[in-house]
Amino acid sequence: MGDAFGIPPARVAVASKTGERIDECFGRAAQYRIYGKRPGGGYRLAETRPGPAPCRDQWHDPENLARAVELLSDCGLVLAGRIGPEAMRRLAERGTAGLAVNGLGVGEALERLSRRAAAAGMRKGGQAAEPERRIGR
Repeated sequence: MGDAFGIPPARVAVASKTGERIDECFGRAAQYRIYGKRPGGGYRLAETRPGPAPCRDQWHDPENLARAVELLSDCGLVLAGRIGPEAMRRLAERGTAGLAVNGLGVGEALERLSRRAAAAGMRKGGQAAEPERRIGR
C-alpha cells in the first residue's frame, strides 16, 4: 500500500452520501466513490461501487464487514465520516488505511492528501516522510 501521507495511494475510497462531503460512516455506507491517482498528480473519480453496509443498527454484521473490506482491498486509503476500531483493524489487515474526516469536502481532502504527499517527498528527497495523523481541519 504506500503510506497514505507520504506516497499517495493509487486509489482512495470515499464514503459520502452526495459526493461533495465526507459525511457517511464507514459502517453505514451503501456505496463508495473510488478516486484514482492522476499521472500528473491529484485524483479523479474512477467509479462508484455499491457495497454492503457493514452495520445494522448499532452492531456490525460480520459478513457485510468482510465483504466491504474485500470490496475496498485494492484501495490504499478509505476516507469516511467515522470508522470504528474493528473496521480499522480489518482494513489494516488487508493493507488499507482508514481515516475519519467527518464533514470535510471530498475535493479538499484529496487535495490536502496530494499536497502533503508532495511536501513529504520534497522534505525527504523523494522518500516518504513519517505520516501525519490528520488531514482534516
